[in-house]
Amino acid sequence: MSDTFEAKRPPTGVGDGVDLIAWCRRMREHHPVWLDDETQGAHVFRFDDIQTVLSTPEVFGSDFGELTPDFGEDVPNFMEGVLTMTDPPMHGKLRKLVSQGFTPRSIARLEPRVAELADELFESVAGQDRFDFVSSITYPLPVIVIAEMLGIPASDRDLFRQWGEALLASNYELPVGAIPEGDISSDIVDQMKEMRDYLLSHVEDRRNNDRGDLISRLVAVEVEGERLKDTEVVGFLNFLLLAGHLTTTLLMGNALLSFADAPDALARVRGDRSLVPAAVEETLRHRPPVIFQYRLAKQDTEIGGVHVPAGRPVVTWLLAGNRDPEKFASPDRFDLDRATTGHLTFGHGIHFCLGTPLARMESRLVMERLLDRYSDWSLGDPVYYERSPDIFGVKSLPLDVTPA
Repeated sequence: MSDTFEAKRPPTGVGDGVDLIAWCRRMREHHPVWLDDETQGAHVFRFDDIQTVLSTPEVFGSDFGELTPDFGEDVPNFMEGVLTMTDPPMHGKLRKLVSQGFTPRSIARLEPRVAELADELFESVAGQDRFDFVSSITYPLPVIVIAEMLGIPASDRDLFRQWGEALLASNYELPVGAIPEGDISSDIVDQMKEMRDYLLSHVEDRRNNDRGDLISRLVAVEVEGERLKDTEVVGFLNFLLLAGHLTTTLLMGNALLSFADAPDALARVRGDRSLVPAAVEETLRHRPPVIFQYRLAKQDTEIGGVHVPAGRPVVTWLLAGNRDPEKFASPDRFDLDRATTGHLTFGHGIHFCLGTPLARMESRLVMERLLDRYSDWSLGDPVYYERSPDIFGVKSLPLDVTPA
């Protein structure tokens, strides 16, 4: 393997992704498995290696509890009960519980309501020749949907966004692959407490009142003969609320960024709406909302011929794997004819994202309405990108539109 490119950490800030994508390509070519001895992270860049890590939970676990520092009783721990940070057998029991709300059949039943919400949101900006695609459409739609599933007021969505941004801000300065240590700012802690108390109030209410929603099912379920602790339910709710909207919000914005780089693809979709699902799927591969996933080496092992000691955090770079030319021909091209089945964006194995059908459906409905209502659009200025090092997408995306 050539070492002409010196292994180094990713560029600071994701932004439009140009520098990060170039870095991923060079690392995949020259250092496909890189041990960063300073942060202790083992970084993995090739599709096949990433797929192996994600599909072998007995070797690469998801529970980082022993490595996570204790910030004190006063700081909420949102890791308890979180599917993505739970190993078998607890993971399987929790997943079985919540998966009932995310089966293809369940999501199909939601489609009329999601379509109604999408129509209402687009109607709210009717007559405007410019609006922010994120704040007007792609943020409120998925957050309203997940809030209604949980049984919490969608009208509190500004609070959800405020809390989500605080949680994302807690790792702005943390190098990728490093385990958190030290203090969390008092402002972020205050936001975390506020979110914990809010969710806890709903949990306590459902202990006494079964409202037929997902929270009611969570507080009633028994895992290994015991009911979930309040802290576990709160951690689960925090994950569902944030993950349930953030991925879709980023995905829909990323679709417009991809179209801006591939106007021929947009012209094809305008002329053939049956290509909308393919456009959504290619966006997922081309600009994945989540850049990487963490695992923990539970034993001494090898990845791609490189020895990885037990206890190392393993960083699987989904962005790099999705652009691996060994898996996808001309991977940097946005290609509607590509057979993208098998991309890594929703993970792989036991942790494959439960919300996959919902994210696809919401994105399809938004794209169809955007095409129906506007004969043309262009990206305005300024575009603001998310700052968190592990997500990829826009925080604000002005659109200049021409009604159809």
